[in-house]
Amino acid sequence: MDKNTLLAVVLSGAIMVGWYALFPPPEPPPREAFNTVDQTLTEQNSASSRTDSAGTGYTDSTLSSAAPLSSIAEVDSSLPSKEVSIETANYRLVLDTRGGIAKSLQLKHFKHTKPRLTLSTWFPFLTSFIGPDYRDEVTEDNRVQMFGNHLAEVPAFSQEFKNDAKTSALFRNAVFAASADEIVLDETEGKVTLTLTSPILNGLQLIKFFEVTPDSYIINYRVQLINRANEAQAVEVLYFFGEQRLSDSNGGMRQVAHEGPVFYFDESLQTETTDDIEGELPVTQMKWLGVEDQYFISAVVPMTTVRNGFFRAGAYLSEAQANVQGERLLSPYFGVALPPTNLQPNLLVESDFRMYYGPKEDEELLKFGHNLLVSHDMTLEILAGPLLDLLRLIYGYVGNYGVAIIILTIIVRLVLFPLTFKGMKSMKRMQQLSPRMKKLQAKYKNNKEKLNKEMMELYRKNRVNPLGGCLPMVLQIPVFFALYSSLSSAVELRHAPFMFWISDLSQPDGLGITPLLMGASMYFQQKLTPQTAMMDSTQAKVMQMLPFIFTIFTFTFPSGLTLYWVTSNVLSIAQQQIINRIKTPEMQD
Repeated sequence: MDKNTLLAVVLSGAIMVGWYALFPPPEPPPREAFNTVDQTLTEQNSASSRTDSAGTGYTDSTLSSAAPLSSIAEVDSSLPSKEVSIETANYRLVLDTRGGIAKSLQLKHFKHTKPRLTLSTWFPFLTSFIGPDYRDEVTEDNRVQMFGNHLAEVPAFSQEFKNDAKTSALFRNAVFAASADEIVLDETEGKVTLTLTSPILNGLQLIKFFEVTPDSYIINYRVQLINRANEAQAVEVLYFFGEQRLSDSNGGMRQVAHEGPVFYFDESLQTETTDDIEGELPVTQMKWLGVEDQYFISAVVPMTTVRNGFFRAGAYLSEAQANVQGERLLSPYFGVALPPTNLQPNLLVESDFRMYYGPKEDEELLKFGHNLLVSHDMTLEILAGPLLDLLRLIYGYVGNYGVAIIILTIIVRLVLFPLTFKGMKSMKRMQQLSPRMKKLQAKYKNNKEKLNKEMMELYRKNRVNPLGGCLPMVLQIPVFFALYSSLSSAVELRHAPFMFWISDLSQPDGLGITPLLMGASMYFQQKLTPQTAMMDSTQAKVMQMLPFIFTIFTFTFPSGLTLYWVTSNVLSIAQQQIINRIKTPEMQD
């Protein structure tokens, strides 16, 4: 029994260090599957192609008649460029009329970093271990930037004409005419649309429509590519939707969630890493695609029949975004490719996209639909989801997530109390049996079969379950993992304060006070646990090292999780004190 308990403790520690490796993201389907689906899509598009009055076939069902050229006002190609903005209660989107591209998208309710008290303020060499103090503001107003043109690559809402670098450059440098200089929506307004119209370049014209609502992070984006020439033009256009946002931290916090390319394919969430992108990573027949991190996601759903997406990787413009070897780091960006089209005069290709740039808040993800909610992926979600919902419910009453974590811990311990109480009693009984067990081990040291038989008889007479003491520990392991996952991915806890020096429950305790409390409480709990008295000297030494080892681990855990662990240890100590005072029947030989 003592060896089993030791094994369970050591195993739980190993899992806590490498849990993410034990629960990796699902592997994406083989590339061959994408190629097969791509071929099927091409065949379907060919079968469903339409024919115009001249009998010309088109592979895109979004192709339709365009308005006569005379009904579209000419755009002055000499217009000066300017910034136009769309502002809602949730975000501020800034567009540049030169190229009709996005310059930035700031989330108004989320700061990029939050100042905190940490030992790295006085001891900079600890920064890589416990993280910085975030004294410097990283972005304008220190708001989260979903994209900020930090790549030397194509920006969001730009386009590329494949195999036609000249036309691509013309549209990138062209100044679009804007229907408004600024749009500010309040909660009483409905949908509003901003239009950007390009001049006619090489016989082509682009019109971009941005439809927004005041109460969500959703943007409906429609692009019309019109042939204004007198002859047909072969075009193959790619639309881009932005890059991975800049990371919050520069050390300390371990990556506990996927960061990088993500897409929804075949009713399941698929993920890739930036390192997997070599040139271009194509995905086909996806429902949506985008880039994500621990708390935020940028995602796009093609609302037309287009299902050809791709990921690329670009180098950061800033020298600060380099690793310790001085190499430039890469960030992924994504887009959608339209099928090749022989575009006839005065016809257009219209593409509709539904876009989401915002936090992984379940309510907002549900507003978007299209199964985007699965992007809020948690380990042991069947347990993590209800625990997170309960935490939110408690927060609604107490208004402090630190207090809510303490109350949640008490509730979890109360639910597990009957089994925990039974397990602790079993451990105490095992301690009482320890002298008799040692006598049996000495008596039958050369006869293992007889020893096992006598020990089982001893357990039966005293009504002791030799595995009962392990049960409380085994039950708490999945709860710990589930809480680790939920607390590490819940955007509500991001920058949420507790009290005193803990200003961010999603970041490690910068002063290391709660990790030290956890280690001390774990050590004291060991001293009170009867099971430790039954171990040999080697096992006892290993057990004595565990509080120190786990204390080191928790220096990089979110302080909210460490708070849970400290509270749980204190409750365990109280329970053990009560059980140790309960008299038990005399042991039977």
